[in-house]
Amino acid sequence: MKTSISDRATVGIMICGHKEYWPQFPGMKEAMIQYSENFVRLVRASGVNVCDPVFVDTVEDAYRAGVEFKTSDIDLLFVYLTTYVASGRYMLGALAAGCPLVIVGTQNRIRMEGLDMQNLTASGSPCPLPEAYSAFVRCGKPAAGVIFDYMDDNPRAAKEVEEWCRAADAAHAFKGTIFGYMGHSYEGMLDMNFDPTAVTHAVGAHVKFVEMCELVDYIEKCTPDELQAKLEEIDNTFVRMSKSYDRVTKDIDNSDVEWAAQVAVGLDKLIYNNNLSGFAYYYMGENNSIYERAASNLMVGNSLMTTKGISMAGEGDMKTCLAMYLTSALGCGGSFAELCLVNWDNNTMIVGHDGPHDIRISDKKPTIRGLSIQHGKKGYGVSVEFSIKHGPMSMVAMAQDVNGKYYLVVAEGESREGWVPPVGNTLTNAWFGDDIHQFMIDWTMSGVSHHASLAIGHCAGMVVKFGKLIGMDVVKIR
Repeated sequence: MKTSISDRATVGIMICGHKEYWPQFPGMKEAMIQYSENFVRLVRASGVNVCDPVFVDTVEDAYRAGVEFKTSDIDLLFVYLTTYVASGRYMLGALAAGCPLVIVGTQNRIRMEGLDMQNLTASGSPCPLPEAYSAFVRCGKPAAGVIFDYMDDNPRAAKEVEEWCRAADAAHAFKGTIFGYMGHSYEGMLDMNFDPTAVTHAVGAHVKFVEMCELVDYIEKCTPDELQAKLEEIDNTFVRMSKSYDRVTKDIDNSDVEWAAQVAVGLDKLIYNNNLSGFAYYYMGENNSIYERAASNLMVGNSLMTTKGISMAGEGDMKTCLAMYLTSALGCGGSFAELCLVNWDNNTMIVGHDGPHDIRISDKKPTIRGLSIQHGKKGYGVSVEFSIKHGPMSMVAMAQDVNGKYYLVVAEGESREGWVPPVGNTLTNAWFGDDIHQFMIDWTMSGVSHHASLAIGHCAGMVVKFGKLIGMDVVKIR
């Protein structure tokens, strides 16, 4: 089963040279290949799977390399231009690779005075970049991006390469995935509704409808050994909290924890037996039936599952499930969140939800708290409570326009220390600049739904690059 963190992307590097230079400037070809190792080193350092880099300087060599890259099913091709290279020399190979590509140009840091033609030419150049980009556009394959920099001991270049590789990881993570959908959207939340075919078109994933009956069957057939193992996992993961001053909270009953564990066992089987990489759900139930009791006690189990790279989203919000899967694949985690409350005195906002949550990004060992009611929903039981790690953070949302086209919205901010209500939710003090009023206007008018993936780190650069790789627009708010 594929998760957002189970695999890494496979990347190809095509190193391109201009063969007319070799007889004119002895040793230049070898110098170009040697200097390209700086770029190869940066790509390898990102942790992606790297095919053996291939040097090409003829149409024939380039095409053969492209076919090999295609056979290896690479997710991204870096077209590395050592110096001026005529675009026709590598075009057929890059097209044959059949994947998104990034054009890479380079120039050494050199002393300009006294530079002769051989060293000028061998130092790399910005010259081939416009030709390359134009040629790819005219061939119907626009490059996803362009890198131009010096490659030796350069943090800026390293960051660019790292972000493209993380974006490739995310694009790879969606390939061949199945996202489950159970129940229905929370009634009346018009921003939650979605078209499964639009999901396939947008990210290449299949949406599978699964039934509450199947989940309940797994819950009812939970064995004593399975229950005990899940209880141990819960006790090793969470700290139990007493009720707070809020009337919706209550002291934890052991029977509630046991039921949450039993539901989690059933949820595990539902996910694994249906080969799901993500899961969006919502179900009300009636009269304290087993359906109602199951649906209202998924918080613990789905937080454990989200932490394993299988994103879970409540209230039937498939779009946020996809956003959570994306931020997790980028290495930033992803908790289900909405904007809760503004502190006008310090321009922060409490952001969070009643779940699901990503325990990997908690600021400390996460807790569980008893709830006498699931506010706005039915049922009672235990819920997960924590804040995300303090420091850089991002919110990423999947949105749709009036024609149903998906796009991404991202805002970068900070998770800051501060008091949050102890109400059995994940709640974080978030700062998005010194004008929280304007942030709210900008975020709202971007067209997002009222949920988003809450992630650690600043990931806007990676989200934009992911959008370039799969052909999805990205709106950056902050």
